[in-house]
Amino acid sequence: GTLRAKQKAAMMKQRYKDPSAPSTATPEIAEACGSRRVRYRVTAHQPPAAESIAGSTAASVFEAARAALLPEGYPGSVRPEYLRFQVYDTIQAACSYLRAILSTGAILKASGVGEAAASPMAAAVAWVLRDGFGMCGSLLFASLVGVGFDENVKEWRLFADLINDVGLTLNMLAPMAGERFFLVAALGSTCTSICGMVAGATRASITAHFALSGNLADVSAKEGAQETAVTLVGLLVGSYLFAPLVGESAPAVWTAFALLTALHVYANWQGVGCLALLWLNRHRAVLASRDWAASAAPPSDAPPEALSPAALSRLERPWGPFLSSLQGPRLGARLPHLCASAEDVCALRDAFAGERYWLRLDPAGRAHVMLSAAADGEDALRALLHSALCAGASGGAAGSGGAGPLLAAERRAIEQSRARAEAAWPKFSSALLEAGWEAAALRNPPLGWRFTCE
Repeated sequence: GTLRAKQKAAMMKQRYKDPSAPSTATPEIAEACGSRRVRYRVTAHQPPAAESIAGSTAASVFEAARAALLPEGYPGSVRPEYLRFQVYDTIQAACSYLRAILSTGAILKASGVGEAAASPMAAAVAWVLRDGFGMCGSLLFASLVGVGFDENVKEWRLFADLINDVGLTLNMLAPMAGERFFLVAALGSTCTSICGMVAGATRASITAHFALSGNLADVSAKEGAQETAVTLVGLLVGSYLFAPLVGESAPAVWTAFALLTALHVYANWQGVGCLALLWLNRHRAVLASRDWAASAAPPSDAPPEALSPAALSRLERPWGPFLSSLQGPRLGARLPHLCASAEDVCALRDAFAGERYWLRLDPAGRAHVMLSAAADGEDALRALLHSALCAGASGGAAGSGGAGPLLAAERRAIEQSRARAEAAWPKFSSALLEAGWEAAALRNPPLGWRFTCE
């Protein structure tokens, strides 16, 4: 009984030990940094002794590759779709590299490389001129559509890879063009140069989207490391496996080229499709406003999940911006598209007093929107919401538009739709922010025609 009492007293003493009393137990400290593991054994009256903790070779290689190719803090430091996009991007880059081997071989052979009668200087001049035409074409293209890269990042990224397919195909066809070899080769070089310019422009926006914790430079650097790794792997595969396997057989070369092109298109489609960008461009704003206006629930009760970037990304199509520009609301319309007389101008001025836009539907139900010189991205989004509510309420035939007179019934419909838009805007904008968008506004409002009314 006495022994049991002593044991119980010792246990109670250990349980209710004074936390301020020094511990007599020897602690063991472990540290980790990436793939490195270190354990410290602490002995009384001795400095801490470090002891490396050896992991498996496979784990060490995996950690080293992860540190070299993935951003620091992955996956918490990037967007959720980062890995999926990079996997498809790696596949399409490998396909492009292997096809470049085939197309370059075709160009060199057509230039006379390997033939005793060919002039090295003539081949070099033709190659330089071909590249020069490609550079001029990319400069002209950039001057024409440079503003649109920020607005439609996903679509232009897909366009870059498709135009690269066209360029490589032209390079493959150039040897068959006979006297028009130089023209076809120059067009192929122009397409590939445009691809490089557009891909570089869109890559900046995509990289900024992925950087979640102020690590833009790290994400950009790791993307460059991934491209370097793909290039090295493609160099080895192309030199020691792909080229000997394909050989000089034309059917084998074209079969390999076609298969790689099909895989390239598929990888780009999947990679671009998984991007859920967090800013509203015109196409995504049209989708959001239409879904809001057409919701089965009252607009004020529409669920924000349906407006989330991930949900709208599943509704986007590569040709969506082009169709929106042809059939959707026309932002930046001019006065003759809305008014046929001075009376129409005065009526619209009164109907949209206090707003930075005027709008009117044509007989097909398409909204024509005039933006004031002071209008910003929020005003453009308000106009798109107004257009969706107006088209939904009128069944697509609210007015005659263009040269048609603004009748009293149409003016009342415009005033009523404006009242609905004003009532719906606070809930709509709040739902967008709650769903995860950066702002309830177009990131890049149109820079076309603007009006002032004095």
